[in-house]
Amino acid sequence: MRLLTCHIENFGKLSYFSYDFADGYNAFVLPNGAGKSTFAAFIRVMFYGFAGETKRTELEKERKRYQPWQGGTYGGQLTFTADGKYYLLSRVFGKTAKGDSFRLQDANTLLDSTDFTEQIGQELFGINAESFMRTIYIGQAECAAFAATDSVSAKLGDQMEETEDMASYDVANKKLADAINQMSDKRSTGKLAKLEREAHVLAQELRAKTVVQEALDTVSSQLTAVKVRWNACLAGKLPEETEEKEAASPSGQELADTLQQRRNEKNEQRKYKGITGIVLGLLVIIYALLAAGKGYRMLILICGGFSMIAGACMLLGYAIGRKKRQPESKPVQPKPLSEEQQKQRASEMETLSRQILQYSRRLDELESESDTLTEKERKLQSLNEELITLREKCDIIQKTKAFLTQAKENYGARYQKPVMDAFRRYYRMLSGEDGTAYGLTATFEMERQEQGMYRDMGYFSRGYQDMTGLCMRLAFADAMYREKKPFLILDDPFVNLDEEKIEHGRAFVREIAKEYQVIYFTCHESRA
Repeated sequence: MRLLTCHIENFGKLSYFSYDFADGYNAFVLPNGAGKSTFAAFIRVMFYGFAGETKRTELEKERKRYQPWQGGTYGGQLTFTADGKYYLLSRVFGKTAKGDSFRLQDANTLLDSTDFTEQIGQELFGINAESFMRTIYIGQAECAAFAATDSVSAKLGDQMEETEDMASYDVANKKLADAINQMSDKRSTGKLAKLEREAHVLAQELRAKTVVQEALDTVSSQLTAVKVRWNACLAGKLPEETEEKEAASPSGQELADTLQQRRNEKNEQRKYKGITGIVLGLLVIIYALLAAGKGYRMLILICGGFSMIAGACMLLGYAIGRKKRQPESKPVQPKPLSEEQQKQRASEMETLSRQILQYSRRLDELESESDTLTEKERKLQSLNEELITLREKCDIIQKTKAFLTQAKENYGARYQKPVMDAFRRYYRMLSGEDGTAYGLTATFEMERQEQGMYRDMGYFSRGYQDMTGLCMRLAFADAMYREKKPFLILDDPFVNLDEEKIEHGRAFVREIAKEYQVIYFTCHESRA
């Protein structure tokens, strides 16, 4: 893919500017402020549109920054060749993206072409605008700012299925990270953290449940006792007198029952004695008639007769005792209360009524509090169940994110060697060193070995960072575009190098121009 011609109607400070590109090395040696970076930005914007459309300040919005200073039509044209075809690309920019116009024509016939859409940069180079800025477009003072995007990683795959998968990695990874942050127990706004705080508060409040239940039992007992005293007063008794009498002596009914029990016991004894006397008298009489001598027979018969008579008397007494009935006790009428006692009872009932009302209200409050705590207990149980489910879900998402990252690293490891080989080749051309001190991680982060360990490039000078970043960009360009090489835009990349490295850089640019079309901008002849 090569650029052929360029015409700028108005773009920033450039107005009615045209240029015909050569196939290899195109150098623009112009003083500071002449519009070199503006020209480089124009080429990029023609393919990808403006960056920073959502930025807040006017300086951050490219559309506003490059608006023609002199007015007139905002835009221009590019002719380029790709896949053996020649195209004329025209864009006119409005104040907003809605006011932009895009047209792609066959450069030979000027007929409209549908080979590419307004997303021509993405479709032509196979990478998004961010990846374009980090690889084949090297802006001023941005050499060191290299990072392999997912679009770059996808382009390395060379297969559509892998490309689509890798291009989706960023989206998937961000969604997983957002989901983890939303559920996290480490962030105050995370759902797990909120639920844990709520569960902790409920657990603290439920500590009062035992106290409330004990108070509920106590007040309930007190209310029952007061109601008993109130009923006693209502029946015409003075509670103090009733309690004293009951405590001092047994009731009349209890005494009557005790006496009757004793009478019954004595009466039963008469029955047994009577039966025993009759039986004994009969035995004596039989003995006298059958066995006793004539001299003693009459005496024995008299004794047996007396025994039978005594037994019969006992049985008669028993029968009479059973027929006797205990007279029914008449209910004791309460003693009429005196006027003083009636006043005392009325005062007591008023006091008891107030106590009943007080205990009833307290009982209602405690029952309501107990119901509230029971509801909180159910809520805490539900929260704990939700926490278990959410922790399991969060764990699954974290593992998924880790597996996805591992898969990306494994994917990148497949291209480490070819990228690293290309990097060392370019680094040797630019610096004269072999580049063996550098190492590339599976996530395409460059490190340099120093003092026995690999260190991030941020620890080294800006010159080393620029050389490393430039060589990395070219190494990725080689890996992404093995056959159809794109053009390269270099906006004064050697400004931070020393004189020796600048000499290497001049030869370096001309060497890579043998494979790529190079659009090179600088403000000094020594770097051209």
